[in-house]
Amino acid sequence: MESRILRDLLESASRLVGDVQWQAAFRNVQMAPADAALASPARKLLQTLYRLQGQGMISGQHDYLESPDEFSARLKTTSGQYAALHGYELGAIENQTEQQISSQRQAVVDSAIRWHQAGGIVTMSYHQNLPGTAPAWSNVSMSLSEADFAKYITPGTVKYKALIAELDKTAQSLKKLANAGVPVLWRPYHEMNGGWFWWGQKSSFSKLWNLMFDRYTVYHKLHNLLWVWSPNAKNQWSDEPADYYPGAGKVDVLALDIYEADFKQSHHDAMWNLGRGKMIAIGENGELPSPAVLAKNQRKWSYQMSWGKLLYEKNSDAVIKAFMNDSFVLTRKEYAAKAAQYASMSEAGPMPGL
Repeated sequence: MESRILRDLLESASRLVGDVQWQAAFRNVQMAPADAALASPARKLLQTLYRLQGQGMISGQHDYLESPDEFSARLKTTSGQYAALHGYELGAIENQTEQQISSQRQAVVDSAIRWHQAGGIVTMSYHQNLPGTAPAWSNVSMSLSEADFAKYITPGTVKYKALIAELDKTAQSLKKLANAGVPVLWRPYHEMNGGWFWWGQKSSFSKLWNLMFDRYTVYHKLHNLLWVWSPNAKNQWSDEPADYYPGAGKVDVLALDIYEADFKQSHHDAMWNLGRGKMIAIGENGELPSPAVLAKNQRKWSYQMSWGKLLYEKNSDAVIKAFMNDSFVLTRKEYAAKAAQYASMSEAGPMPGL
């Protein structure tokens, strides 16, 4: 706890200090994992991502809870390449029974283990239904008043207990991955700066984030998670992301969700400035970004993840194939080769600078 408070204080101070050596030392603090007890596989993944920063965009593709390999496999058929990063879902939104949810989550776990063993990166999203309600999309994409939201993050209330129960059930899938040595880019409560999810646009959002962080890292001892905070790109429907940032002490990656091909330079620069040297990425996209633009002006993005079926609804086969075969885009095979190369380097090896 004390180390995270110190990091937050250093982050504030870093904005006032111009000394180059001081900033370089501060970057080393920023690159340290949010979870001080992070397991070795996850530490190695984080170090690899930092070493790769600026060398290329790691490709990613999301799949749904109900069909965890569908679009990743289709992407391989279209382009001849697997994406390096495979996105999975642990939230249930189709009114499934508890037994169905358990079976579907097990399929996700099995796929993620296979993906990791094949040299790829695993990330998980979590569209959590409002605790205590049915696992339906309408109970995820619903409005909730600040007063009602507060009841879910206040210890001792009935709604708080319902939230903890949901978190504990989901933790079981993450534990299976931890036991299998699979590091996970864990991406809960995304797009919190928009108003379309029950956790969205809440002034006390950070309390929900902190609650999950502590429940998972301290109570469940899930030390295979890299914590991905993923707001929506600021637009007419969403607030300034920085207003919902939990702070450097509980975030490993700042990932911006970008739709409508809104790949502004200002989005890239604002996320980099907010993270002060932390990893930044494109958490979700519909339209694929231009590799030429990324290589020229937006090299700090570590990875991107096309969202499920939108890969094909928003991009032609020709665009998909060109993207996956671009020299600046890293496929699973290319990423695995780079990761193997860096595996032999010590933690003290050179890292990209600010």
